Amino acid sequence: MGTMGWTIYGAEGLVIVRGVGLFDLSFISSFEATMRAKGTVGYCKLFDLHRADIQLSSDDLQAMVARTRSYSATTEGPIAIVVGRTPPPLLVDMAVLLKHRMGDSRRLRLFTEETDAREWLSSESAATGLFRKPFRFPFMAVVNDSRPGY
Repeated sequence: MGTMGWTIYGAEGLVIVRGVGLFDLSFISSFEATMRAKGTVGYCKLFDLHRADIQLSSDDLQAMVARTRSYSATTEGPIAIVVGRTPPPLLVDMAVLLKHRMGDSRRLRLFTEETDAREWLSSESAATGLFRKPFRFPFMAVVNDSRPGY
């Protein structure tokens, strides 16, 4: 199986997470630690999980919710989760449960198409004034820059 990874687009204020691989609490913890270390917590985040192997227990999901709810919605960027056109039922269930448990503590939406997720993130960025210059999305290439130093 491949790997999940992320790419940080500093000029756009965007982080894209995607790949074919394991999406579990360990991955999420690593992702959060990197975002804090790099100062990108306020960036918009696009999680393309339609090809991911989701392995989250109920306790893992609750830990994610607790951490996410502890952060301020005014300082943390919005999250768009792409589940694909024909998502596995487990992926949809987990994404809906995550959104439901988080409530209004974070701007999060689910999408079947990446283009729709990008449009929403762009409008969220403009509405919240996260960035001074116009928000433009980079080319939709699949890039994995989760290696140390990126």
